Amino acid sequence: MPMYTFVDLDPDGIAIMSTYKYGSYRLAHETVTAGQTAGLTLPNMRWLGLKKHHISPDSVHESTAVAEYMPDLQGLMRLTARDRTKAARMLEWDLCCEAGPEQEWRHELQGMLMLNIKAEMQILDECPGGILSFLQNELGQVHDTEEDTVLAMSCMEEGLLF
Repeated sequence: MPMYTFVDLDPDGIAIMSTYKYGSYRLAHETVTAGQTAGLTLPNMRWLGLKKHHISPDSVHESTAVAEYMPDLQGLMRLTARDRTKAARMLEWDLCCEAGPEQEWRHELQGMLMLNIKAEMQILDECPGGILSFLQNELGQVHDTEEDTVLAMSCMEEGLLF
């Protein structure tokens, strides 16, 4: 079953997503149970939320055109000193380092730092169609890709190649 996370485009949102996907960094010593099996994590969880391309004035992405409404949006803010410090520290995490598995997170954190901007998901309420339209569009794109993958896998299981 596909699992998604919908978080703010800020260092705290990415940290929350990291905790769900990989477990708590501070409680890493507790993620192994008595039977030596991994603790509760969601390693296949995917990020479904605002990203830099959604709020960029030069956005060419075909999803919600948040950039058109940027001057009037209340959820678009400058990074605080705390946000900048947290983002810089996160770029040093094993997950977000240059060779880490979460290059998308790294790219988004770097973009936040360069643009000195963060966005709350409530920003979508002010755009035409609101959050519902954004989610329908994003999930529709994900669903189309997954549907093609499932079809290809089922054909391979039945011995069909095309």
